[in-house]
Amino acid sequence: MGIRFNKSIKIGNFLKLNVSRNGLSATVGKRGASVNIGKRGAYLNLSPSAVGITGTGLSYRQKIAGGLSQNKKKKTAKSTKKTVEKTKALKKNEVREEDILAREAEREETIREYEENLEARVNLHKYTSEVMDEKQFRNFVDGLENEAMHQIYENSILGDEDTIENLVSSFMNELKLPYDVRVNYELEDKILYVDLDLPEIEDFDRYYPDLNKDRISYKKKTNVQMREEYARTILSLSIFLSANYFNVSSYIDEIVISGFTTVRNNEGDLVDQYLYSIRYTRDLFEKTKPEKIDDPYAFILKFTNRINMTDTYSFRPVKPYEMESVIRSNEMVDEAIEGLKGLGYKPAQIAAIEARLAECRYETTSEYLKEGLRLLNEEKAH
Repeated sequence: MGIRFNKSIKIGNFLKLNVSRNGLSATVGKRGASVNIGKRGAYLNLSPSAVGITGTGLSYRQKIAGGLSQNKKKKTAKSTKKTVEKTKALKKNEVREEDILAREAEREETIREYEENLEARVNLHKYTSEVMDEKQFRNFVDGLENEAMHQIYENSILGDEDTIENLVSSFMNELKLPYDVRVNYELEDKILYVDLDLPEIEDFDRYYPDLNKDRISYKKKTNVQMREEYARTILSLSIFLSANYFNVSSYIDEIVISGFTTVRNNEGDLVDQYLYSIRYTRDLFEKTKPEKIDDPYAFILKFTNRINMTDTYSFRPVKPYEMESVIRSNEMVDEAIEGLKGLGYKPAQIAAIEARLAECRYETTSEYLKEGLRLLNEEKAH
C-alpha cells in the first residue's frame, strides 16, 4: 500500500493550492461551491448543501473544461521549458551580479580596514584628550562623586609618589594597543621618568592590500616605507602616553620618556639600544591640541630631546636622560672606583664588581667605597 501525499496551502480567502505526487492544482471558491483546476482539466465541485441533497452524503462534481491535448501539452512543455531556462539564466545572471557586488564590497572592506588600522597606529596621539592645567585638574577632582577616588586624586595633587605611580599603572593596565609595549616609570621631584620597551619593526605588516583590477593583491612595502611607518608609530606613542600621564596628576611638571629596542651587539649579546629620549614639559602640552598634531617628529623638536633620525627614517642610538639621583649615584660610584684604584686594586679586579656597585643606592661616596671593598673581598673568597 502506497503512502498518499496531499497537502493544502491556503492563500487568502478564496484560493488554496493543493500539493500532491501528481503535481500542483488550485482550488478557487468558497465552501460548498468551488472550481478545481489541474493538469487533467477544470471541475465544478458542489457540496450536498449546495445542490439541496443534504443528509445523503453525496456531492456533485462535473468537468467543465478538458485537460490539455497532446499537442497543447507539447507546446506548453516547450514553452514551459523555455520559460524555465530563461528564468534560470536570469537567476544565474542575478547571482553572478550579486557575487560580483559582494566581492567588490569585500575588497573595499579589506582595504578600508587596513587603512583605518594604519591610521590609528601612526596617529595614536590624536586619540587622546587635551592636557588639563592646574585649574582644570582641580575642577575635575572636585567633581568626583566617589569619595575614595576623590581622595586618591587629592593625594596625587599633593605629589604622593605611590599614588601617582599606581594611577599610571592603572591606566596602562586598561590600555589596549595594537602592538606590544612594556613601560617602567619612576617619579622624582615632579618629573616622571618613563622607559619604553618599544615594539620591533619586524612586528609590523610588511605587505599592504591594493586593488588590482577586480581582485586584491598584496604588495611589499619598501624599506623606507617600513621605517617611516615605524618612526611615526613610536614617536606618536610617546606623545599619546605623555599626554595621558600628565592627566594623572597636576603635580607632574615634566615627563622624560625614553624609548629603546633590544638588539645584538658585535659580540652577539642582547643589549638595549635607545632610539629617543624626550623631555616633555607640561606648559607646552597644555597649549596643544593633540588631534591637531600632524607631524609627531616636528612636535617633538619643540622640546629638549635626544633623537637622531635621518631623512630616510633610520634611528641612530642615543644616550637617554637619567634621573638626577642616578646621575649623582654614578658620580659617587666613579669616585669610589678611583679610591679603590688608589688602594692598589687592579682594573680587572674592579671591573668584576663595578656593575654590582652601580646597582646600589647610597647617599655618600664613602658608603660606595665600603661596599666596593666588601664586594672585592667576597670575590677574593670565591
